[in-house]
Amino acid sequence: MYLATLNVSHFRNIALADLALSPGINLLVGENGAGKTALLEAIHLLARGRSFRTPQTRQLIRHGEKELLVRGEVASSAMSHKLARSKSSTGVNEARIDGQSVNRQSRYAELLPLQTLLPGIGDLVLDGPAIRREFVDWGLFHVEQSYLATAQRFRKALTQRAAWLKESPTEDFSMDPWVATLAAAGAEISSWRHRFVVALNAQVQQTLVRMRADFSCDLRYHGSGFSEEEALEQLAASFERDKRYATTHVGPHRADVDIRVDGISARAVVSRGQAKLIASAIALGYSAELAARSGAKPVVLLDDFGAELDESHRERFFAELRSLGCQVIATTTDQPEHLVGLSSLDTTRVFHVEHGSVTQNS
Repeated sequence: MYLATLNVSHFRNIALADLALSPGINLLVGENGAGKTALLEAIHLLARGRSFRTPQTRQLIRHGEKELLVRGEVASSAMSHKLARSKSSTGVNEARIDGQSVNRQSRYAELLPLQTLLPGIGDLVLDGPAIRREFVDWGLFHVEQSYLATAQRFRKALTQRAAWLKESPTEDFSMDPWVATLAAAGAEISSWRHRFVVALNAQVQQTLVRMRADFSCDLRYHGSGFSEEEALEQLAASFERDKRYATTHVGPHRADVDIRVDGISARAVVSRGQAKLIASAIALGYSAELAARSGAKPVVLLDDFGAELDESHRERFFAELRSLGCQVIATTTDQPEHLVGLSSLDTTRVFHVEHGSVTQNS
């Protein structure tokens, strides 16, 4: 699937924009503040139901308007679907696929999988573990049919256990009503994540070689027990502390993906530039793994990507994207050839964004 058309109404500074997108590389060119990032944000809203910049709906609706609307058609060689979302200043939200109301966010994510690289992509390497857990979980959502239901079951039990730990007077671990669910679901999640990270690591190492990185990089999943028995043992050992603080200290919600460069934790040794290169390779490896395991090629959103890598690595990055066959929608303040290279300019669709208006190169 790729995003064939995008229609945006009353979104930030965009009154109305209609784009017919290429299944290949699309560039949104314009000055800062023109509305380029808003278009990527609208695509993210369409696919995932939320902005990547703010949770406040009112900030997304154009000044003076009461509602925003984002529509898009996703297409493949075999089928197409029309997606639409609206959000109002009064809190009324609508989500439709092919004209029918849809309550399951997962259906949108299935039809329009995204890979989003924003300014600060190096945070995937340098930031805390939550960003890496979420990254892996989105990949598993697309390749493991049972993953979403298992993750939801685990989160629900985690919340219910927190309340039980706070209110129950018992100090007996065997009386814990939620631990069996946490152990079973947690072990499944940890096992899935471990296997996915092993596969992702292989993809990343190959990608870094092709991008001519001058260092080696290794990804490993660090989490709780991969079997139900191991998870139960760890929960039992942590029960006294869990009871004291009314929270669960072990489980996949506390896991991390350890990224090492030449055997040392990346967070301790890499520069911002190296972190950006590693994160870019992880994004490419992620896209390759999804395509290999599910046939889903994510739509790649790149915001101001020209500032994230030097010219040689940037050109190799786009060469990797072309070889994967992913649709790319990228913003830039530079001339198009500075981002994709002269050799790719003829096959790149260019849109100019100025004061919230969009025009396409003839």
